[in-house]
Amino acid sequence: MKKTLLAAAFAAALLAGCSTPSSQAPTELKDYTSIAEPQVVWSKSVGESVTNFLVPAVAGSSVYVAGDDDVYRLDADTGEEVWHFEADARIAAGVGSDGYIVAVGTEKGELVVLDAAGNKLWSTFLTSEMDAVPLVGNGLVVVRTADTRVTAFDASSGEQRWRYQRQAPSLTVKNASGMIFFGPMILVGQSNGYLLGLSPEGRPVWQALISEARGITEVERLVDILGTPMVHQDLLCASAFQGRMVCMDAQNGQLRWTHDVTAMTAPAADDRLVYIGNTASEFFAFERTRGMPIWKNEALKWRGVRALTPISGVLAVGDSEGYVHTVDPESGQIIGRTRLDGAIVAPAQNYEQGAIFQTEEGEVAFIKVE
Repeated sequence: MKKTLLAAAFAAALLAGCSTPSSQAPTELKDYTSIAEPQVVWSKSVGESVTNFLVPAVAGSSVYVAGDDDVYRLDADTGEEVWHFEADARIAAGVGSDGYIVAVGTEKGELVVLDAAGNKLWSTFLTSEMDAVPLVGNGLVVVRTADTRVTAFDASSGEQRWRYQRQAPSLTVKNASGMIFFGPMILVGQSNGYLLGLSPEGRPVWQALISEARGITEVERLVDILGTPMVHQDLLCASAFQGRMVCMDAQNGQLRWTHDVTAMTAPAADDRLVYIGNTASEFFAFERTRGMPIWKNEALKWRGVRALTPISGVLAVGDSEGYVHTVDPESGQIIGRTRLDGAIVAPAQNYEQGAIFQTEEGEVAFIKVE
């Protein structure tokens, strides 16, 4: 049964991980009016990503990143290495950190937890490989594994606090998923199209349907929640693979608005707009209060757009060829561009007036907009 599940998950990874279907050629990049060019402040190679679950963690003025079998703490302003830890196997999920505790998962299914100085605190083998970035905070390390179990451990001792599990689907999408603390709850995106809220004791206390399964084949019915649920000021938004985006009131969970967008990215937001990309790498802007469509950009169609990040008054868009495009939030037009080494499939992490990007080839870069 486990082999069947893993094979199905691998098949889904190929489907969801391919940035451009073989029958579709990526749109050629066109000239643009240069207004806000992204500048690489620093970059560092940390090793290739075994999966697309490797996401930088920013805490204070530090960046925690992983690649191959290595975990690094970098100075966020300069990119200089503060410390380096070598695991016993390649890192497959991470990095989760609150600035005091650092957690990663290896391809052997081991959870490895370090302190802020890079010393190993404890480790444990999980029931399956991790399929989401560990959530660290409130004295806990919370992990989600491919068998749908969500397990919380004491951050200092490694003692298991609780475990929640539901029935596993036969096919899932591999994407850089994440969990977040939301008030007293832990929000977890599930592969059945629901966003679940767990209490600090691991009990389900709230859930919201983001998208329902449609179609006949298992692939057509995939509705995994994409990336990390987005909370921005008074708005809570989430999206489901091939499905819709839903935005709710962050205070009471009341539905604000929805859009069917055949989603491929998690939502992102600034003070005025909510952004999302679809399976064809078109991306959209919606007015955040009522969800009114503002614009649609098709300039990067089939280029594997997987990461949208508002920075310094513009929208930064990463693609499968390593380009970071800056987009005018008013018009949706591309107004700047730079290139990193390797596909950008994981969400960037905001820092100061820029963001930290990581590519599949292992380049980590701090990018600002001039």
